[in-house]
Amino acid sequence: MKNNRKVIGLYTRVSSGQKAQFGQGMEQKIGIRVAKELFGQDIDIKFYVDEGFGPKCNTERNQMLKDVKQCKLDAVITYCVSRISNTFSHALKVVKEIHYSNVRFISIIEGEYTPLKLNREFKILEVLAQLERKDHAERIKKGDCV
Repeated sequence: MKNNRKVIGLYTRVSSGQKAQFGQGMEQKIGIRVAKELFGQDIDIKFYVDEGFGPKCNTERNQMLKDVKQCKLDAVITYCVSRISNTFSHALKVVKEIHYSNVRFISIIEGEYTPLKLNREFKILEVLAQLERKDHAERIKKGDCV
């Protein structure tokens, strides 16, 4: 008999230090509560926790995306979309990748990203991402950004 328990990925990204542990703990507690409210008590939760900032600090997110592609997760929950990546544009790509793998993506702050919400809200976020890229490029030209 096949195990029908849902597997929920709970993703958190925190900066290092004691203050971050408090934030991570709170995000995880809220994420567990939301997962149980949405999917019931009979679920498995897989934790993905990245610490710090930058590309070298995304090993857990990358593992989560591998698990998504391998159909190991039924849903991904995170505190807010911005926790998935350091930029809007990359966060949009990650959420779309999750969605296109038929895995539900739920932000505790913004709600679930359904196809309708992806189409409507992501158009707005994509404009913001374009502005962010343009602003970042201008700061690099001026030498204000490393």
